[in-house]
Amino acid sequence: MPCCPDRPLPAAVAAGLGHLSAAGLTSHIAMLLCDEQGGLLYVSEACCAMLGFGAAELVGKDFKDCVAAGHDEDYCTKIWKALDEGRDWTGELCSRRKDGTEIWLGITLVVTPSGEQGRRCYVGLCTDITERKRAENAHRSFEALLEQALQGNPVPSFVIDAEHVITHWNRALEVITGHSAASMLGTRRAGEPFYQVARPAMADLIVDGRFDGLDEFYHDHYRPSRVVPDAYEAEGFFPHLGDGGRWLSFTAAPLRDARGGVLGAIETLVDITERKRAEEELKRSQSDLELLVERRTEQLALAKAALEEDVVQRQRSEDELRRRNAELTELNARLRETQDQLAQSERLASIGQLAAGVAHEINNPIGYVLSNLGTLEGYLNDLFEVLAAFSAAVAALPAGHPAAQTAQDVCRRKDLAYLKEDVPSLLAESKEGIDRVRKIVADLKDFSRVDTTQEWQFANLHQGLESTLNIVGNEIKYKADVVREYGPLPEVECLPSQLNQVFMNLLVNAAHAIDGPRGRITVRTGADDGDAVWVEFSDTGCGIAEENLGRIFDPFFTTKPVGKGTGLGLSLSYGIVQKHRGSIEVRSRVGVGTTFRVVLPVRQTDKESDS
Repeated sequence: MPCCPDRPLPAAVAAGLGHLSAAGLTSHIAMLLCDEQGGLLYVSEACCAMLGFGAAELVGKDFKDCVAAGHDEDYCTKIWKALDEGRDWTGELCSRRKDGTEIWLGITLVVTPSGEQGRRCYVGLCTDITERKRAENAHRSFEALLEQALQGNPVPSFVIDAEHVITHWNRALEVITGHSAASMLGTRRAGEPFYQVARPAMADLIVDGRFDGLDEFYHDHYRPSRVVPDAYEAEGFFPHLGDGGRWLSFTAAPLRDARGGVLGAIETLVDITERKRAEEELKRSQSDLELLVERRTEQLALAKAALEEDVVQRQRSEDELRRRNAELTELNARLRETQDQLAQSERLASIGQLAAGVAHEINNPIGYVLSNLGTLEGYLNDLFEVLAAFSAAVAALPAGHPAAQTAQDVCRRKDLAYLKEDVPSLLAESKEGIDRVRKIVADLKDFSRVDTTQEWQFANLHQGLESTLNIVGNEIKYKADVVREYGPLPEVECLPSQLNQVFMNLLVNAAHAIDGPRGRITVRTGADDGDAVWVEFSDTGCGIAEENLGRIFDPFFTTKPVGKGTGLGLSLSYGIVQKHRGSIEVRSRVGVGTTFRVVLPVRQTDKESDS
């Protein structure tokens, strides 16, 4: 029982420690004794093991230097003040092991009665709470990241927990509802800013699993999300929001733990007032056009008699009618194109936002698993060292010794040699699998780019290509091999997520063009000079007929079967490249393949404000 020889323990304390030592409890109870000045008089085996020091290294040292090394003098002074006043002290201390690693201790210091010489000492019982503190820190970090992500998101959003208590209410939502986060957080009134009456929001129904309530409150104005499982979306008009009311599109999705249990729900809202006004304006325009055509028809009927007498006037009127008809046809086509492009943009934005949210939720549990695998690998290495020591000890026993025979039988029966080879292999495969998942999550976030504002910025095109290839890999891998022929490229000033959309459209088109034997898709990059770069996508697919080459960038034109394409992919890609002051070219031979070449300037001299 190592003690400080200069400061012997009081007899009653020494006797108590003797009983604990005789009962073999000092190796299980993390306990220490210190005098009134804080000098350590005794440290149990369990406490030594916890701190990584030998008893001789600790006894005689100062409590604040060994046990409370992570705290300043003022903190230790407060502890000793309580003990000097005869009050026990319970709290948490940050200490450091001998190897320098941080350890958190839950400790209770108890004041013992004065001994024979009138001296008191303090008994400390310690518990290792390091893992609990790490879990608390990780939880706080997750909450801070979620709050930061929501507050930095321009999309109005709020989060409720499983008890319907509002935990997050971002600034964008404060603006659109006029209700501050301070007035909403901690309440169960998520629906009040929108409906002005006591009724649940869609997120409340999602948390409770009350899908029948969707019919009750939203009637036929809701639908299941086509992107997120168990999520629903709806539209509605809220007359008290803003000047004259607002149209909102909202989506609510459950938040689940690793076991699938519902932790709460998140609801996001998009102001679609302008879109609704545009739709109403479109209806009015169509009505006006119909009225105009009707009036023109009446005018034609009246003019017919006069035109029979004047051929020249009749010809002029017919020419005017054809011109007006062409204008109406062109206007109708433009309206349709604008409508479809708007819908496509909204779908892409929603997919990007949800993809980044899912990637963020996956990242944390993956980090825990990877950390635990590393810890497990260390434990197994330690265990194998112990087994090696046992094997050496068994080998040193005389031949035929019963213990040696028993150990050898167990090793053969459990095939210890195989386990030593297979366990590291299993760990390596598990870590490789986790790394692959992390790469997929990173590529998903990089592709969607919803965590950055859509402003012009310098980006690495190779990084965007790799992210896009990873995203569309499942579309390609069963049809073709991908060959990369990358040349050195400078960073390009661009809208990265829009260029990723162009790359995805061209890669998916290349995969769709390969129908039959396994083909090849080649991605090449290069820089002609210091002012421009190019990216090429070549496939060994069916090719494009020469008569169609001049039309492939027209809206709604497609050579794919019905249901395979909308005819908007290349049109949207062409528009994005034009916005970047670049060009897109195509070369193709039927039965040989197709090559698309995208040329982009390195720096934008006259950027479009629209992104």
